[in-house]
Amino acid sequence: MKKLLPLILLISTICSAQNIRSYNISVNQGDESQVGELFKEFHGKHKRKSGTITLQRVQFLNDVTHRILLTGNPNNWGWEMQPSESEWQAYRRGNMAYRKSAPGSYTGKSLYWKDGDRSKYNVGRQWFFKVNDRVKFAAAYVKFAKAIEPIIGERLMGIGSLEMGDLKGASHYTVFYGESMNDLELMSDKVRATKAYQEFIKSNGGSEAIVSFSVRDLIRY
Repeated sequence: MKKLLPLILLISTICSAQNIRSYNISVNQGDESQVGELFKEFHGKHKRKSGTITLQRVQFLNDVTHRILLTGNPNNWGWEMQPSESEWQAYRRGNMAYRKSAPGSYTGKSLYWKDGDRSKYNVGRQWFFKVNDRVKFAAAYVKFAKAIEPIIGERLMGIGSLEMGDLKGASHYTVFYGESMNDLELMSDKVRATKAYQEFIKSNGGSEAIVSFSVRDLIRY
C-alpha cells in the first residue's frame, strides 16, 4: 500500500490539472508601457472562458524580457466571445512595433497548485527540471508543498509537467511566488532548512535543475 500512495497522490492532483501556455517575448527597451496598454485594451475586452491571462516581466532568462502566460481548464479553453479577425490583426500590428518573439516558449500541465494572495505575492521564481522518475518527483513535491503551507502562508507555489517546447530536456517546472525578490530569497532559506525539504530531496527520485528565472505580474485578467 505504501508503494501505491505516491501514485494515488499524483493521480488526485492530475484530475484537476489546468493547461499552461507560456509565450516568451522580447520587448524593445522603453516600450513596456505601450505593450501593456495594447494588452489591456485587447485582453480586458475579450474575456476567457476559464483561467487567467497574465503579462509578466521576466528577468535572468537570456533574450527574454516578458512573457504572456495563459492558464485554463482544457475542457473549457478559449474566449467567451471569439475576437474578430480584424481585431486580431489590429492587435498583432500594434505589437509588431514594440516586441518580437523570444526563445523558450512552452506548453505544460499543472499537476499541483497552492493558491494564495496573488495581488500581494506577485513576484515569482520558476525552475525547469530534468527528472529521473516523473511519478516520484511530482508526488514528493506535492507532499513537500503541503507540509510547508504553515510556513509560506498566502504565498503561492506549484508544479507542472512540460509538454511542448525546446527546453533542453526539462520535463517539469516548479514555481514559487512571494512579495519581492528579497522575500523569495528569505523564504527559500527558511524552506530549505525544514525537514520536509530534506525529505523531498531524498524521495524525489533524482533531478537536474536546467534553468531558473524570475517573473513579475504586470497585468492579469
